[in-house]
Amino acid sequence: RRRRRHGRAALLVHADDERLRRLAVLDAVINNADRKGGHLLPTSQGRLYGIDHGVTFNVDDKLRTLLWGWAGEPLPPESLDVLKGLKDALSDGGRLAVRLAGLITPAEIDATRARVDALLASGTHPEPNGDWPAIPWPPV
Repeated sequence: RRRRRHGRAALLVHADDERLRRLAVLDAVINNADRKGGHLLPTSQGRLYGIDHGVTFNVDDKLRTLLWGWAGEPLPPESLDVLKGLKDALSDGGRLAVRLAGLITPAEIDATRARVDALLASGTHPEPNGDWPAIPWPPV
């Protein structure tokens, strides 16, 4: 456990695995409110799939995940490059913004843009904000 904002404890699930780190960045972008251990499926070929993204893209900050192991740490250069491309793809008329417009609300698209901008501005993995439970329940 590590203490974070407001003195609350945050459970850290951490494996030094770039696949998990990429999923942590994805979760921050899509505001995943339900990243549980059972939502991480490894394959015999070495791939890792993150599944069950049904509680995502909320306008309010509701990030709940087991992947807090990099909280407050600098984002790797690869993630920053991906986020820059994502920023372009989410711009007005961008290919991803157009695609998402048929799936989520304009406010949810704007909130996603703001999360990408915040990640790029901070250059770090987010930390639990203390206003919302950091860990989903049950965690598996």
